[in-house]
Amino acid sequence: MPGALFRIPVEDDHAYALMLSKPGYVAFYGKDVEFDEAGAPAGPPLFTVLVTDPTYSGRKWGKPIRMVSADELPRIPKFFRQTATGANLRIVDPEAGRVASARREDLEGLEQEGAWTADHIKSRILDAYAGRPNLFAESLKPRL
Repeated sequence: MPGALFRIPVEDDHAYALMLSKPGYVAFYGKDVEFDEAGAPAGPPLFTVLVTDPTYSGRKWGKPIRMVSADELPRIPKFFRQTATGANLRIVDPEAGRVASARREDLEGLEQEGAWTADHIKSRILDAYAGRPNLFAESLKPRL
């Protein structure tokens, strides 16, 4: 449900997951995030990705610790698509529901579109806490 904020376990630590305006899109925040007066996380997330349904369904993350109003939700970022050969580049805008052709330079700073599992999310959060690159995220960078 959009606006649901969860405190999710990450081994012996935790992080925060905020459900965004489109089902499956989640912004992840570190354990030290501060919250504004409305209860929304302040500042940018560690990362935002599409999450597989089993990762958050069935109350695996427990109950939301609060609901963040739709006005306070961050925008879902654009993502990219790229064929295995590196040709046929596309930019995906989940909020607008559009897919458009792209040039290589348009992919800078974008994440590859794809659904992340609980294990990949956990490893990415732990790597962020440790200050190291995440191998899975690195493998999904644009092939330019």
